[in-house]
Amino acid sequence: TTRRRAGARWREITRDQARLGEGHDPEAPCLLLVHGFAASAEQWQRLVHQLRAQAGGEPLPPVYALDLLGFGMSEKPGLSYTQYVWEAQVVDFAREVMGGRPLVLCGNSIGGGLSAGASATLGDQVKGLILCNTAGVLEEPAEYAAPRMLVRDATLRGEHAAPFAPVPLFGQPALDAFGAALVAALFPRVPALLDGIYGDRPANADEALAFAIAQGASSPGAANVIGSGQKLATNRPLNEVLDGEAGGFGGPVLVPQGMNDKVSGPARASERADAFERLRPGVKVCRLEAGGHCPQDDAPEAVAAAILEFLPAVREYAQGDTSRGRAAESTVGA
Repeated sequence: TTRRRAGARWREITRDQARLGEGHDPEAPCLLLVHGFAASAEQWQRLVHQLRAQAGGEPLPPVYALDLLGFGMSEKPGLSYTQYVWEAQVVDFAREVMGGRPLVLCGNSIGGGLSAGASATLGDQVKGLILCNTAGVLEEPAEYAAPRMLVRDATLRGEHAAPFAPVPLFGQPALDAFGAALVAALFPRVPALLDGIYGDRPANADEALAFAIAQGASSPGAANVIGSGQKLATNRPLNEVLDGEAGGFGGPVLVPQGMNDKVSGPARASERADAFERLRPGVKVCRLEAGGHCPQDDAPEAVAAAILEFLPAVREYAQGDTSRGRAAESTVGA
């Protein structure tokens, strides 16, 4: 089913579509899928199909996919787009639309960085995190030094060292003009660009995908959104938001990493896979030699298999959270 809320489009894979049987646990963590820059919810269809196929008769958790504001079929209001706007959308969706239900966040590219940040904000609601060739600052774990004050806390107190100027130099009209020029230059080349990004599975860069991207880019307000890619603020480091002891997410993390990433480059993809493996216990890296920048779409079979293998760790972590919560309640009651 497809629905709208506050200008954002989202899709829910219903019980019939996901082939959920009577044994479905209504408390099982949901999957919330978050796409990357200039993409849309449609980019998750192959992965969801593979999850169904590989699960066989086993029940799957409910699956949601949303269009970030400014992309896909969501509205494109005239505001200053940053990662924090989209991260707030993910957080609001999880709390309001999903009703605070336990979930696993799964993001690709910039959607991975948003999912990681949201996992830190949502706290106990998140039971697992899946990062497919994620964007975001990842410092060498051995060299990372936690800041005197977390970026989140410093920002809330107005002490951030580098205030963010959302519209530099000539202001919003220049940003709109730049975005319009970028859309005009790239619009005719969308199929060719996708062929390059999907180098290992060019057949998956099909007309439907090209149409979905082109449709979003041609909508009113798209120039502002596309132009925003040139002035995005710095993310909170992944080292911070995935550090449970520093107020981040400390649960299980799966990193399906397409090693033939044509956006960041294969060497960079390998470096980030290595860094994730050194980040902390509970982070599992799955190297996909035949996967690219969007492994959920050009290597959906491998990513689905990795997710299904990962879900027991999510359930174990979720059950541990429940046990810890009950123990805390008993202590308070005593």
